[in-house]
Amino acid sequence: MTFNSNYPFLDTTNDLTPLNDLKVVVPSDAAALPNGPCRALIFTGAGTITITTAAGTQVTINVSANWFGVTYIRASKVWATGTTISAGNILAGY
Repeated sequence: MTFNSNYPFLDTTNDLTPLNDLKVVVPSDAAALPNGPCRALIFTGAGTITITTAAGTQVTINVSANWFGVTYIRASKVWATGTTISAGNILAGY
């Protein structure tokens, strides 16, 4: 594996290989994703999602019906505050 020293969670040798596992995300203002930073998020519903990226940046994203599917965003947390997409419509890919 090749790791970038600025982003040790980023494995550049298999960045777009198939995902090994999916976990339903329950947005939380207190807890990070229980399995650590994910490799991708999958949206099956429209709305907004507030995340903390694996690098530590908090951002709110507007997700439209045209954006459903795998989105290669490495997130460490999905916030309840600022997220309007229903919990069952957000999955983390590992």
